[in-house]
Amino acid sequence: MTVRTPLTPFTVGRLARDLMARAGQPVPALRLYESLAALWMSACDAHLPGARHLRELACRAAGQLAAGEDTLTVPQYPRIPDRLMREETPVRLPASLAVQGVEWQDAITLARTWLTARGGSGPGPLLVAGVRTGGAYLAPLVAARLQAAGLDVAVASVRPGETLSVEGRRVLLVDDPPLTGRTLLRLVHDLPEPAEVLVPVFDTADVQPLREAGIAVTVLPREQWQSTLRLEPEALFAYLAARAEWQGAGRPAVLDGFVPKRENSVLVPWPGVRRRSPARAAVRLRTPDGGIRTAVVGWIPPGIFGDAARAAATALRSPLPPVTLAVAPALVVSEDLFPTAPLGPAPAPHHLEEAIDYVLARDEQLPMEPPGHGAPIPAVLDQVAKAITGSPSPAVAARLHHLLSALAPALPDHRCEAEKWVLDAAGRLRKTGHLTHAYRRDNELFTPLIDLAALAVAFGSGLHAVAESLTRRLPGSRNWYAALAVALLCYGTARGTQLPRTYNPKRAAETALEAYRLQRGMCEAAGLVQQILADTVAGRTVDAPRVVHRWARPPGALVQPRLPFGGTPAPEAGPGLSGPGTQTALTAVERWAEGRFHPVREDKALLLTPLDAPPAWPQAQNALEELGRLLPRPGLLAWCGVPVVLLSEAG
Repeated sequence: MTVRTPLTPFTVGRLARDLMARAGQPVPALRLYESLAALWMSACDAHLPGARHLRELACRAAGQLAAGEDTLTVPQYPRIPDRLMREETPVRLPASLAVQGVEWQDAITLARTWLTARGGSGPGPLLVAGVRTGGAYLAPLVAARLQAAGLDVAVASVRPGETLSVEGRRVLLVDDPPLTGRTLLRLVHDLPEPAEVLVPVFDTADVQPLREAGIAVTVLPREQWQSTLRLEPEALFAYLAARAEWQGAGRPAVLDGFVPKRENSVLVPWPGVRRRSPARAAVRLRTPDGGIRTAVVGWIPPGIFGDAARAAATALRSPLPPVTLAVAPALVVSEDLFPTAPLGPAPAPHHLEEAIDYVLARDEQLPMEPPGHGAPIPAVLDQVAKAITGSPSPAVAARLHHLLSALAPALPDHRCEAEKWVLDAAGRLRKTGHLTHAYRRDNELFTPLIDLAALAVAFGSGLHAVAESLTRRLPGSRNWYAALAVALLCYGTARGTQLPRTYNPKRAAETALEAYRLQRGMCEAAGLVQQILADTVAGRTVDAPRVVHRWARPPGALVQPRLPFGGTPAPEAGPGLSGPGTQTALTAVERWAEGRFHPVREDKALLLTPLDAPPAWPQAQNALEELGRLLPRPGLLAWCGVPVVLLSEAG
């Protein structure tokens, strides 16, 4: 039996100790820069006096990286604060560099664009302020390019609510690609003097609210990002020839061209690929024996944020994810699964079993080192414990954490939602998105239980089916149902926050189904966990908040599962739209929804998901009040992760 070397958790302390162990040694320039920048931001978040020194080290490394140096020497005495050396919380990941496809060269190009627009000069002393977390990784690189042009530049990081010491300098705010622009608007508003904004963008329309507010904005369109340019034919050919490590024996394959209509997904959008997903391209490869096969070239972070993806690409063996053909610092070449079909709303039971096999294979093949001594309870467990009990409770959070220890730590997939499961041309279950580095809050939980809980939603099976499968595979005295319930509450807390941010009206039906199933699953899980706590934690039988199964109105966004507590519960609706008039009423509801909502039948409810993007949801919610008045009885319209009309006895 092969003994796997456990992966190291990506924590602040691990990063700090690794840097100290390499003092005086040469390391890749990008790895040193990102490590120093991560420690600088951790020191800023903790308000440590060593933050200034770490900022200086990060800025020095940024200047050397921008000047073209590939290898740097770790400072002999990096003077990392002791608190960071002991800190076992996960490193905060920048959305841009970790998951969206932005690379360090893009910050240099962004600064060059700003300089070109001003004829190579600036308006006087500058303060390049990176918005933590993502913008603070880019700010020293922007500043390095401006300093190389002879400008007087200082560097800082900032979060909303913090005071930025400007000291008479013109402020250039640098951030991740904006989604709504609200954070940048607030920061500019709080500054004593006008500021400019420098950001990479997926679409120039993303910064329109900033420009309408009179803010000067410099953008780097996605077409000019390094991850996009690398997929140009000549650039990709040269990159693969120089940097790719081909898996298996034999000579490497050679790029033979692109698959028509599936070239660079940024320039030729692929069906089903999100607008904010990293670039990819389908290519033809000429194999050593002269044959031709198609493959997909996909982006992964080239620095420290891509370590987990590279580990999964090279170590994971399963019949479900695409086979890895080659790995390079910023790319993975994988088997092409095209064409595929969606998983569908009612997958076959054997597909759920195959998915569970996949998750358990990851558990075995990608083990993680257990948390170090003194590692804090993950913040999401504190959040869940507080919601379940009604007040902060370290003892309850510790109990929940213990339940999640039912399986050994491993690197989760973290992308087990239904859209990542497909059927190939032969009707076999396959898995996509398995290399994505965890970004949501559940990246603190290195347990496959997160993925197993997600399967209960994606396959519509509920927690019982997954728990029974685990009992058959892993017999013993474990209460898998309880462990999965805790995992689902953690997963749902993170996924629920993500759904409104990534909402795609073209996938409205699938999103409605996921939101509804996830909300119902969280309600079931919350009730079970409250019962367990009442039996095992003293003093938890009184004053526990009531589990809410349906709300009278959305307590959050219109489509957003949430922990099932608080808000205004919906009144009992009785038998729903039952009786002879059911079809007539249902037809009337569907006719009313035309052009406003997409109706989806699920179980004993009609789900209504908006046809427009989230900015239009307030108007959609107003329209729902009109629908409520048209229904034959009050309480038939409610909210359960998504607006629902009850069709029969409520479950």
